[in-house]
Amino acid sequence: MNLYYPGNIWLLLIIIPLIVSLFFWNRREKKRFSRFANPSFYPEYLSSRSQFLHFFKYILIILALAFIIFALLRPQWDYEEREYSFNGLDIMVCLDVSKSMDAQDITPSRLLRAKMQIDSLIDKLKGDRIGIIAFAGVPTLECPLTDDYSCVRLVLNSINTDNVVSYGTDIGAALALASRSFQSAGGSNILLLITDGEDLAGSAILQAKRLSSQGVKIYVLGVGSEEGTFVRDEKTGQQAFTKLDTKTLQAIASIGKGKYFSVRPGQGELDPILQNIYASESGRERSRNFSILKDQYAIPAIIAIIILLVESLLLPLSRKRENV
Repeated sequence: MNLYYPGNIWLLLIIIPLIVSLFFWNRREKKRFSRFANPSFYPEYLSSRSQFLHFFKYILIILALAFIIFALLRPQWDYEEREYSFNGLDIMVCLDVSKSMDAQDITPSRLLRAKMQIDSLIDKLKGDRIGIIAFAGVPTLECPLTDDYSCVRLVLNSINTDNVVSYGTDIGAALALASRSFQSAGGSNILLLITDGEDLAGSAILQAKRLSSQGVKIYVLGVGSEEGTFVRDEKTGQQAFTKLDTKTLQAIASIGKGKYFSVRPGQGELDPILQNIYASESGRERSRNFSILKDQYAIPAIIAIIILLVESLLLPLSRKRENV
């Protein structure tokens, strides 16, 4: 059993003085009687009234009050299935985890900045499903489309450039994997590509055209600076120059009928992307069943009403014995 308003349990303290007063019942009654009549008539007064019924009515009132307080606590038990309908998008995030994403021309680094933006994006989702594909030379589906945002965050936090299966950057392979992931999806399909745009395989444009023909809109977030910087491989010690390929990323966004945005210091980059998505896209209606605890406050409330009705019908009169 669960109490929805456990903070109201202090109301039960009201019953304590009422119970204590039962132990001083006779003394209190006799004192009240002496205010209006001579105490010597008290036995005669008792002969016309049933002490038991009078005492019982008082107990019923206390019991009814206890059930009323219990109802105010809103008790819940047993589970029931409820179906909720909502409109939702299917958003697949393709996140570049190649070594060039360790570059620090965007603080704290390209990859960390991208992960911070995705985490902020999750906070603003409205029942949409989101998935994550991490890619370098080979893409991997790290998290399929889901509305379990806590699970998505766990996956996101575990992604880094040390976990890549193959070095390099193959944006086209990531887009192809996203296409297969969308095949079982039921919402409006959105692909969010987050990369510095260095497509070493050169198949990104072709795959973007295929996705667009399937009705998938592609939004692109470019991470890095066009001036570029050097990034050092901690294992080999080698350095490589890397810069943001804005031209390629803009072409992908244009083909995908989406928009291109770039990361800039101090800017909430994904906010305008999400606003643009919600303004131009309408998610398909989906439903989901939830098991929730049933509210049972009506039961103690009805019991309290019945008790009060019984109490009101009881007349505390004693039966007079007829002399034979």
